[in-house]
Amino acid sequence: MKINIAGAGSGKTTKMAEKIIDRYERLPAHENIYCITFTNNAVESIETKLIDYFGNIPDNIRLSTIHSFLYQEVIKPYYYILYNKQYTQISSIQLSPEPKYKRSKITQLEEANILHVSVFSERAKWVIHKKSSDRKKEKEVRALILEKFKKYCTHIFVDEAQDIDKHLVEILKKIDEISIEIELIGDPKQDLNGTNSLRMLLEEYEENVEYITICHRSPQNHLDISNSLFPKDEWQHSEKEYGTISVLFETDINILIFFNSTAFDLKYISEKNDRYSTAQNTDIDIRFRTLFHEITDMLNQSLDEIDELRIKQIAYYLARKLISKYEQTNNEREAMKIINKYIGYDKKTYAKVINALKINTNVDVKRIPLSSIDSIKGQEGDNCLFVLTTDLAPFLFLEKTINNKTKNRLYVALTRSLDKLTILVTKEVEEKYSKEFIKDFLKKYTL
Repeated sequence: MKINIAGAGSGKTTKMAEKIIDRYERLPAHENIYCITFTNNAVESIETKLIDYFGNIPDNIRLSTIHSFLYQEVIKPYYYILYNKQYTQISSIQLSPEPKYKRSKITQLEEANILHVSVFSERAKWVIHKKSSDRKKEKEVRALILEKFKKYCTHIFVDEAQDIDKHLVEILKKIDEISIEIELIGDPKQDLNGTNSLRMLLEEYEENVEYITICHRSPQNHLDISNSLFPKDEWQHSEKEYGTISVLFETDINILIFFNSTAFDLKYISEKNDRYSTAQNTDIDIRFRTLFHEITDMLNQSLDEIDELRIKQIAYYLARKLISKYEQTNNEREAMKIINKYIGYDKKTYAKVINALKINTNVDVKRIPLSSIDSIKGQEGDNCLFVLTTDLAPFLFLEKTINNKTKNRLYVALTRSLDKLTILVTKEVEEKYSKEFIKDFLKKYTL
């Protein structure tokens, strides 16, 4: 297993495409190369570069998201053979943060032969690696499956490898064990899920790690700040000597006038508060899908004489009405009156609907809309605004040094700009550290 560590702006997509092209030139006609990544945008970027080179994507180069790969190439063809269960649908509804409710919902979906995306990697691990309850029969069948898989899969490239979870680690290690070539490219500094899986692989496969330290995006003085957070092996250097770094204090400006009069390519924050919102339309869509699912479940239990299409029509109508009523009143009891005449429910069912209803209900026109740092990973702009909050400040000022997703979020925030980076210090950060300390700490980067 080869691991390439490439930081922000290092041209990971180009390097991945080049490696795929090089491997394809030595590929037997009956074998396939798989390139898997974690977002559709990354798939499209690599696809574009391969089309530029080949004119079209060769049949035996397979590009997909990680979820698509796990389902189409592992779960769908082999799960039934091992465990005598065939999934007929996939669900991406929002799950409860409470572990017992989350497990309960996953079990409920499984009973209806629906596979939730959150367990793709675990189910695929059961196919490729093992399941704790496996008997001799499953082990023998798995060996046959792996032999078959090895005949047509010669090489797997994994882009954005910092996002792999513990189950995918076990899958990759098993595939490596049966002598299928694996090459990862990613940046543990951009692990915003906090799995730390790539760092663990770095330690285990240390002799096969290559560090790519060039950054084509951020100027060197921007990187000087981000470099201070991590070990020297992961430091980056830039072709651009200097960019602009400005520090503003929320207490010195009228934020409404400032945001209305100043244009930025990217504006982002780690934590929303009473002045800033990070609401996204995609989150609102998840709320509707989750609410629709819960109401459909309730209707199926209480209106068993009505056909499936009619059930879904009623669920769609009630979900929209519930959201509208809740946004008008901000009162869950008032909103739930919408469905009282249609559905009887117990406390557990009531809690499920309310949890779904409350997903991303913090949209407020009085607050300034910003992107979350997580949502702008992979993006860049000439002129960026980073709003510094109290969760990231201790890492910026080197009070905290532990590697975790909060520290990684700060790294992402500092490496989006091609030229100008404005750091807007919130009043809470200023109150904790003082304006004088902050200015003094950052002056070596802003000169």
